[in-house]
Amino acid sequence: MEIIKKIIYVTIRDIIFCLCLLFLCFNPYAELSDKWRVTIIFAAFILYLLIPRIINCITLENVFDAADFNKLSEQKENFVATLSHDLKTQALSQITSLQMLLSESFGALNTEQKNIVRATLNSCKYMKEMIFTILATYKFKSGTATLNYEVFDAIALINECIEETKSLAVQKGIEINVFTETPDGCNICADKIHIKRVIMNLLANAINYAHKNSIVKINAVNDRGYFRFYVENSGEYIENEIIKQLFKKYSSFASKYKKASVGLGLYLSRKIIEAHCGAIKAESLIDDTKHLIENSTNNTPKHINGKNIFSFYIPSILTDEIKNKKKGRKIAF
Repeated sequence: MEIIKKIIYVTIRDIIFCLCLLFLCFNPYAELSDKWRVTIIFAAFILYLLIPRIINCITLENVFDAADFNKLSEQKENFVATLSHDLKTQALSQITSLQMLLSESFGALNTEQKNIVRATLNSCKYMKEMIFTILATYKFKSGTATLNYEVFDAIALINECIEETKSLAVQKGIEINVFTETPDGCNICADKIHIKRVIMNLLANAINYAHKNSIVKINAVNDRGYFRFYVENSGEYIENEIIKQLFKKYSSFASKYKKASVGLGLYLSRKIIEAHCGAIKAESLIDDTKHLIENSTNNTPKHINGKNIFSFYIPSILTDEIKNKKKGRKIAF
């Protein structure tokens, strides 16, 4: 019914317009030349009929484009959420089953069987972390991620991360030393799960890329309303060109060191820290106290020993600026 009313309205309006235009142009009492009559008719049709219809078509097309984009975004979000949920469920189920097997809940295992189960368990844990990383990266990129602030002990969280990466450190003979400076205590207010993800990523990278039988140093400082975290390892020197690319999406240089990575860990860490109104950075210093490490062939370049430091800072208290999602003031590392 509404469409019929609109058609009738538009038809009557156009008829009135045409009659008025004809009366104006062909009125015998109007002293207009034929040139002016044609000009008026042409201009009237252009301004009244053609241009409004072109604008309506463009507007209608933009509306359909926006609707299609919103629909596509919603479908994409539902697909990612459903897929990640299904994969997470399967991965957690596999991890639980393998842990029960490893604890010999269903019977004793010999050494070879334990080694196989342990290797499979590590692969499942890696897969679980990859699923969580991809899902969290998508949420931060799409703006749907939320931070759940709570007060927790940062040192206890660091020790928890060290415990979870202990097997990786033992395999490479790496010792982890923790130094703390906590004038204001170590209770901070942040999203514990996301901050743990950042610390785990930085610590795992420090162990993975450190030389065997070396030391990884962790320093935590909570002072004047800011929590700062540093992790340092002795590994290969990282060039400035690589440093500049490390925190970008899909930027991975793991293949250079024969490691597996998709380049999302450091990117996600940056997004998490920035969401907390903080900053993250990396630096590499040449270690002059050690000699160059030469490869087995003469055609490959020498690798320089370095001290690599990854660090971040975040406000340790929940201020009004953070609540309003405004950037906090910058401080020096």
